Amino acid sequence: MFQKFFKYFDVKEQAMLNIESYKEFLNAFSGEQFGNGLFTIFREDDIDVWHKNVIDSFSMFGESLSLFGHDWQGNCFGIIQDEKKSDEVILFEVGTGEVLSMGCSFEDFINNEIRINSDACLASQFYKKWLKNSGSTSKYGRCIGYKVPLFMGGEDNITNLEESDMDVYWSVLSQLARKLESK
Repeated sequence: MFQKFFKYFDVKEQAMLNIESYKEFLNAFSGEQFGNGLFTIFREDDIDVWHKNVIDSFSMFGESLSLFGHDWQGNCFGIIQDEKKSDEVILFEVGTGEVLSMGCSFEDFINNEIRINSDACLASQFYKKWLKNSGSTSKYGRCIGYKVPLFMGGEDNITNLEESDMDVYWSVLSQLARKLESK
């Protein structure tokens, strides 16, 4: 079912697996990173922590949200499971304070959106620039975040990026966003 994803990220040993569902995909790839840290699947035991982090920043999503992964900048991906949006993939951008709809299901996101629109959904070209300048890949539990978040006037360039603990990054940016909202 996810053969296009496996081929895109050159995952040869997993390509033989017959993974047929969202849950099977998460179980098989818990904690795995693809594209040298470009895209990461959450470890199963970390999903509750990340659900809390995302809801602290984007409270309007509550219980209908199921997270599955994040990109190199710490932006989280989840599925909204309700009657209106029927398993639609959503992107939570902590550095900008924005929530974006991917306009597709989990299967379509994994197989097609990442492969066809990797720059739009994972900022893959920006990651290549980061790698070229720093040589530092994104590791599990860490992200390459903004020193000054965009929602506070930070610039969207390489000099405004640094490696961070992802949990700390989300906590700090969530607090800053809430302070700005309360003003």
